[in-house]
Amino acid sequence: MKSFSLLIFNLKYIIVFLFISCNTHLENKTRLSLPAVFSDQMVLQQNTDVTFWGKSKPKENVQVICNWGATSDVISDKNGNWEIKIPTPKAGGPYIIEVKTRNEKLLYNDVLIGEVWLASGQSNMGMIMDTDGWGIDPCDGCLENQIEAIKNSNNDQIRVFGVLEDLTGESFKRQKWVKTTPENTKRFSAVAYYFAKKLYDELNIPVGIISTSWGGTKVESWISNKKLKTLSPTKNKVPLAENIPELEIERLKYNDSIAKLNKSIKGYLTFDLPKPYFLWNKEIAWNVDLWGIYQDQWAELDLNDLEFKNLNFDDSHWEKFVFSKQKNDTKIKSIKFNSIFNSHTNNLSSGVVWLRAKFKVDDITQGYNLLVDKGIDHIDQTFFNGTMIGNTFSIDGKRNYKIPKSLLKKGDNLIAIRVTNLGGDGGIMSPIILQNPLVTVKIPFTKFKINHHAFITNGSSVLTHNFSFKELVQDFKEIEKGIIRGYDINTPYGNSISYEKMLKPIIPFTIKGAIWYQGESNVDNNDEYQELFAGMIEDWRENWGYDFPFYYVQIAPFEYIPSQESQKLRDAQRKTLKTTSKTGMAVIMD
Repeated sequence: MKSFSLLIFNLKYIIVFLFISCNTHLENKTRLSLPAVFSDQMVLQQNTDVTFWGKSKPKENVQVICNWGATSDVISDKNGNWEIKIPTPKAGGPYIIEVKTRNEKLLYNDVLIGEVWLASGQSNMGMIMDTDGWGIDPCDGCLENQIEAIKNSNNDQIRVFGVLEDLTGESFKRQKWVKTTPENTKRFSAVAYYFAKKLYDELNIPVGIISTSWGGTKVESWISNKKLKTLSPTKNKVPLAENIPELEIERLKYNDSIAKLNKSIKGYLTFDLPKPYFLWNKEIAWNVDLWGIYQDQWAELDLNDLEFKNLNFDDSHWEKFVFSKQKNDTKIKSIKFNSIFNSHTNNLSSGVVWLRAKFKVDDITQGYNLLVDKGIDHIDQTFFNGTMIGNTFSIDGKRNYKIPKSLLKKGDNLIAIRVTNLGGDGGIMSPIILQNPLVTVKIPFTKFKINHHAFITNGSSVLTHNFSFKELVQDFKEIEKGIIRGYDINTPYGNSISYEKMLKPIIPFTIKGAIWYQGESNVDNNDEYQELFAGMIEDWRENWGYDFPFYYVQIAPFEYIPSQESQKLRDAQRKTLKTTSKTGMAVIMD
């Protein structure tokens, strides 16, 4: 009888313990929180009603108290979501803001009131002040007086919140507003920084910039699902599944069906790429480095191509690099896939490309370092005599791979590089150098042979093929017609994805207006750009709830192929001035 009573007692204890644990878990899940765009050192828009929003327990009173005298409260909904507006005074500060419920309290210190602007677009907006961090030498045609500008950038009144190039959302949770200091300024968007500096110099009030850009993205990526369904170029296309798991599963099933069709009809094989789908390096990412989680998966990736790394592989059918304008390649600074494949379409320059070069080594008494100062776009696995010496995911990070003495052979040696380019030009951004304390050897690009091995199909898969270089260059339009493509997933280049991952997390943080620099990636569909671009501006204003000013840059006169396509894109940007109110365009033709 005693044992039975003891058993009952223990069961009661376990039940009580589980009840407490479950409730504690629920408490943790529903605790008071705001998005990361609210942090110490933030800047709020002056002379308006700014929006605060966040999570708490369901049906809980949330109060916002500002020490400039404004106070307001709201009851959260059944899911714990709440939103509230707070009136702001004219520019000034610093202030303290308290957000609290009955049992919890959050404090935001050193808050300034001033002008807040959103800076967004593709690579020209994202290009950072410290171009050396992008594998570009300081002042190498990028920024005048770059080193001096960064050195003298201390300004407590200019502050930046950066949304990093990350589709996982993990980095966003850890971001915060930062002040303008030489160390922080290095990683600011150069366009956004000089815009903020101009505002500050003219107005002499605090300026806040929210920076969210991704190189190579099309305008369609920055438009919401809801809006895309109303625009003629996109309304009949299956959109991104807006965080609805069931729809995303259907998209995955659809892509699986596409893979089977490509195999049965053309014999193409589809391979899924590993994550991550973000493109920063350690110098650019302020707080997060997720590459290490997936690095081994890329190292082990087999696309039926690993024999290409071997010294004895027969590459006689591969294409040699020929540079007709120069007798040698001593002045050639990079290999761009768009130029090599004579293509202005991302469908060909993107994908998996292999490069192989044989060269002689006389001195094998010590190892070397393989250097590519300006990086490889985007992902590379680099092999020396069949052994991997490097494995990097970074659009611009310097490559510095060790070649141990044990890998060297007297006589012929081989460098083999597999480049996976997710979008844009792709390629090797600077000469390949072998170096040790005694010897520096430049491997001429004319030594390399090239083989395009696979197409990108939905941003996270590749389609392998056996077309020769000549066939790809001459017959690509016909080849492309025979490829059945799925829908982009886990990539910044798909419809609505940048909107969902890079913009939506900061909506509806109150802004004065937006600046935009994008268009290069829409040169191919320039005839659709005016409607898409105007639609995007309307979409943003609808989601923020007011018609803020929107200023943008007309794209530069870059030498596209064919060149008239970029002229048509610039004209579409010009026409947007007439169709969309409160817009302005900066012309940079010179």
